[in-house]
Amino acid sequence: MTIISDLSWDLVEKILARVPIFSIGAVRSTCKQWNRLSKVRVLCKAEAKRHQFLRFMLKNYKLCSMRFDLHGILQGKQFVDPSIKEITGDSLNHVKVTKVFHCDGLLLCVTKDKEENKTSLVVWNPYLGQTRWIQPKNYYYRLDVYALGYDINKRKHKILRFFADAYNVSLYEIYDICSDSWRVLDITQDWGIMFYHRGVSLKGNTYFFAKEKIVLEAGGPESIAELHAILLSFDFTKERFGPPLPLPVEHYIEDTGTLSSLRDEKLAALYQSSSMCNVEVWVTAKIEPNAVSWVPFLKIDLEPLTGFEFQFHHYGASFFIDEEKKVAVVFQIDESEMTCYDTAYLIGENGYFEKVGLGEADNHLDSIPMEDYCPLVCSCSYVPSLVHINSEFVKEEANEGDHH
Repeated sequence: MTIISDLSWDLVEKILARVPIFSIGAVRSTCKQWNRLSKVRVLCKAEAKRHQFLRFMLKNYKLCSMRFDLHGILQGKQFVDPSIKEITGDSLNHVKVTKVFHCDGLLLCVTKDKEENKTSLVVWNPYLGQTRWIQPKNYYYRLDVYALGYDINKRKHKILRFFADAYNVSLYEIYDICSDSWRVLDITQDWGIMFYHRGVSLKGNTYFFAKEKIVLEAGGPESIAELHAILLSFDFTKERFGPPLPLPVEHYIEDTGTLSSLRDEKLAALYQSSSMCNVEVWVTAKIEPNAVSWVPFLKIDLEPLTGFEFQFHHYGASFFIDEEKKVAVVFQIDESEMTCYDTAYLIGENGYFEKVGLGEADNHLDSIPMEDYCPLVCSCSYVPSLVHINSEFVKEEANEGDHH
């Protein structure tokens, strides 16, 4: 009888390459050798490549995996509903997740505490199955803004945290996963970032929509003038913000504006004026912490397609794009008289428009601020990562880096 140890490594690698990402736990429990191998190599490469549309979605405060394959629309086929599965068998099962951020194969999740206006923070590596709860110096608050990134020289992952309410930031802190410590950053506030404008990580840095602050009169109180928004990057290597960068359109506070990332190579910006139904999507031709240039990707007038003046929520929409199909998929919550629904809108060239229902939203949404809930989708397709976040592995990797 053939047993696992009798199999050739060539055959083992072919088998393990086809293992679904969320079944890797079964592989680890099969034998010690496979368990050790899975922690130093990404085994499910073929499966990850085949399901290059895998993303993570928040639905009813639960973290879900979502496969959103747009291949059929090129052949004129009717779109097939995405596969959305709640992630089970993990410590995140028993908490309510309100926000999620993705960087380098890691997810930073903000969870809802029982105490009003308090939250918790956890980093998760889906491939390694590791979670790490991050303890604050004092408390986390509902209006805190977070970003996940890394030092490009040492590949050390960090978390940026600041409190942003009506553009007033009182404190900037950074958490180093390797040293398990928070530090206060000395940053002068020359801009404002609203908490509902979620940052997007790209190449280790995070980009935000922001508003420049001005002083209305000498010696008078500072105020936010109605200036158009800028793009602002936080450099996790230098631990500081870069200079203000231009957005492709003049974006104001009531306009819909949100960022997305594409293969950790480009930024995409979606824009809709509060007074128009036109939706524009732009993609970066060049993106660096100190420089950016944009090219148009898509522009569509939604009024002829919806029959009314349709507007995406300025505080809740998230989206991703498919460059090959020239399609943007926008996620938001739709409200009817009695029920709320998570919804995906597919918009593309030549008036392509499709609305896809993703199921009923939580039935107690009327008791929470709308900006605290949306069917948020991480923009990047997930790529498995070998970044260890458990304390014993992190310290070991840090020591190895110091020896080098």
